[in-house]
Amino acid sequence: MPSLKRGATLKTLEGESLQVVDILGEGGQGIIYRIRFRKEYYALKWYKKIESQRFYDNLKENVARGSPAPTFLWPLAVTEKDEKGGFGYVMQLKPDCYKDFSLFILNRVKFSSFAAVINAALQITASFKTLHNKGLSYQDLNDGNFFINPESGDVLIGDNDNVAHDGENLGIQGKPRYVAPEVVLSQHKPDTFSDRFSLAVILFLLLFRNHPLAGIRDQDGDDPDENELNLYCKNPVFIFDPEDDSNRPKEGIHVNALKFWPVFPSYIHELFQRAFHKELMRSDGANREDRIIEREWLKALVRLRRDLFFCANCGNLTFYPKEGEQTVCMNCNKPAEQPAFLVIGSQRIPLQPGLSIYRYDIDATSDFTVENIREEIGLVVQNQKNSRIWGLKNLSNLPWYRRSPGGKEEVRMTGEVIPVIRNNSIKFGTLSEGTIK
Repeated sequence: MPSLKRGATLKTLEGESLQVVDILGEGGQGIIYRIRFRKEYYALKWYKKIESQRFYDNLKENVARGSPAPTFLWPLAVTEKDEKGGFGYVMQLKPDCYKDFSLFILNRVKFSSFAAVINAALQITASFKTLHNKGLSYQDLNDGNFFINPESGDVLIGDNDNVAHDGENLGIQGKPRYVAPEVVLSQHKPDTFSDRFSLAVILFLLLFRNHPLAGIRDQDGDDPDENELNLYCKNPVFIFDPEDDSNRPKEGIHVNALKFWPVFPSYIHELFQRAFHKELMRSDGANREDRIIEREWLKALVRLRRDLFFCANCGNLTFYPKEGEQTVCMNCNKPAEQPAFLVIGSQRIPLQPGLSIYRYDIDATSDFTVENIREEIGLVVQNQKNSRIWGLKNLSNLPWYRRSPGGKEEVRMTGEVIPVIRNNSIKFGTLSEGTIK
């Protein structure tokens, strides 16, 4: 299909007008334009070739059903077909502060902190949990789908035009290195189960900046296509497989994997070892139903975010170890003084200036949605006159009740602060109660 000219005017199926401003970029499937629409700037994806009528109808259905979560750059409107059958769809523009995920993998863009990395992992996983719960599958997860704010870890997800009802495939098979082996080898069509394989790959790349199957067995040689099929589909081996060391990361090449793997707690190691177990990567797709579901990833990632605290020696974030183990900072390798904790049931939430508590920390009924993962209900702050005095600021719409060991009780409303004093308890409305240890 020919490209659109600057200034060209198109109509959506609802009869709204849009005008092409300039080209933003180009991919394998289409060209992205900046447009004027509804008196503001948006993006338009215009397809390079004539897509099927079912593809067109599916786009219209996605517009009608609306975005599953605020992280998706979801189709907002579909254009009428032109005289040659060409069309496109309208979506929100990506803000400039969001960077392509591939740039993080290549270390050309760096996250501001481990907290931002974990936030990105949480938002990606929660987004696909919601998508799958609505009976939809993405079918084409790869590093080009994600845009991330390096400061906050906030995520936007693009290329949602291939999203369809689970079990229905519109022709896309996904990108090699990311798609499940059984899909590459045409044993199964893309669906929720193949999405879950791709999600595990994305999460590993995000946390460890290395492909989970690219180790010393990666021999490009004279036949890169056959090498790729063998490495990622026919005979995949996880680079940290506890029973098979034939594909370990190589010194000087897989630097990120070797650097970051020891940093993370064992429960994260175990989850990835399960996700990339050979029985879940079989080329015939057997056992694909046993791949790790989003909720299990989210429980581990929430725990990982709770395990972060600031080292008093270097000021950087590090992970709190298992109870009883010595805390050694992963940045400066010095013993790190353990902070005060808010203990709610089996949860331990570090209390240090700059750290937050979230809705799901205090509300056991709260689901792991993107909105809940983002919702901070408390923030640890320092006294402006005495930095040694810390407090927990109420950011929620609930009254908080502080009770001292002597039984004295005080209430703190939205915007007010409870002092961080060991052995005091805090009751969060009627939802839960914790003790500062």
